[in-house]
Amino acid sequence: MSRLPIVFCLTLALFLGQVFIFDCSGVTEIAYAKPKNPRPQEAPREEPKPATQEKKPLTLAEQAAQFFRQGDYGQAKEIWQKMADDGDAYAMNNLGIIYDRGLGVSVDLGRALFWFAKSANEGNPQGMSNYGWMLDQGRGIAPSPTEAARWYDKSARLGQAEAQYNIGLMYERGRGVPKDLPSAAAWYSQAASQHQPEALARLGHLYHHGLGVTKDTAKACLLLYAAAMVGNEDAMKELEELAPKDASSKGIALFGQRMDKTNRQTMRSVLQKSGVPTIRAKDEFICDIYDVRKAVPGASQMTVCYGPAPESPLGFLKIDYAAPSKEYAAQIQQMVEGRFGPVSARESEGSNLWNMGTCVIATQYAPNNKQISLMYMVPKVYHLTTQKN
Repeated sequence: MSRLPIVFCLTLALFLGQVFIFDCSGVTEIAYAKPKNPRPQEAPREEPKPATQEKKPLTLAEQAAQFFRQGDYGQAKEIWQKMADDGDAYAMNNLGIIYDRGLGVSVDLGRALFWFAKSANEGNPQGMSNYGWMLDQGRGIAPSPTEAARWYDKSARLGQAEAQYNIGLMYERGRGVPKDLPSAAAWYSQAASQHQPEALARLGHLYHHGLGVTKDTAKACLLLYAAAMVGNEDAMKELEELAPKDASSKGIALFGQRMDKTNRQTMRSVLQKSGVPTIRAKDEFICDIYDVRKAVPGASQMTVCYGPAPESPLGFLKIDYAAPSKEYAAQIQQMVEGRFGPVSARESEGSNLWNMGTCVIATQYAPNNKQISLMYMVPKVYHLTTQKN
């Protein structure tokens, strides 16, 4: 599932509290657990192959991953069982997932625990993380926070993002380890550098309140934004708390429509009545495209994207302006600041973020294309948007 390709994405590379931001073309969505139930949820998957590579027969691991994605858990389990019997730690972990979730079999926490433990002892980082989670939650065994923290730590040191998040959570709560907020922030930072949504949200919370790190609302805004845009509800709520007073209640409106209150049907009707020429508006596409040269001075094109259903609410709106010079881009920037106030966070010159609570505003300057884009994003919907061909 891919994010919209032109969005101001703010990929965050975070290490020990330092924030570095880069532009990116998209984010792959993976389902992770909520902080209240910190379970790693990494489903087995086949690694992507270069487009130019000749088609080769699938390996056993690739076949199993394909069956798993198709929902044929019986075939996947059969292959992983053979691989596990031959000592494959990756397959052992996946058998644990099958039994823990009851995929094609009855839930069997004893077998899940057995295979996670076996995978962990064979040195598989995901197996270590999952075994730690079973110990943490007391699934199939008496809870042992201290032992859970030990396995999370081992997995985290091997780079496993969910384990890094989970050991960070244990340090933040003082569960299984002494409470240590700087250590929590350090582990969250490493997980966040791998785009782990809950780690982004928790690290944003720490920066928001100055817990274990120096208080920094700009960093908090970027981190919470990154988590909110992939669906983390806690981050969405905290973004609203961090927004200027009354920002959410005032709302952000375009063409007389509040961005966080309108939907596809209403927005199409309003734009049609306003005489804005349509370039494309088809239900099979998640985004409608309009020619706004006459409606918006200086602008050329507008893209409006919605949730997956025909009458879904708006999730994202982007207006493109020609920017023949850096000075012109600065004028657009000043126009936005005049309307929404000082920036909440700055990526680079011309690329900025305004946290308005239920809506996030961004500008992105592309000097090579001589264009600056103004974007309105509604986190509670944006994470549902997908690109359809």
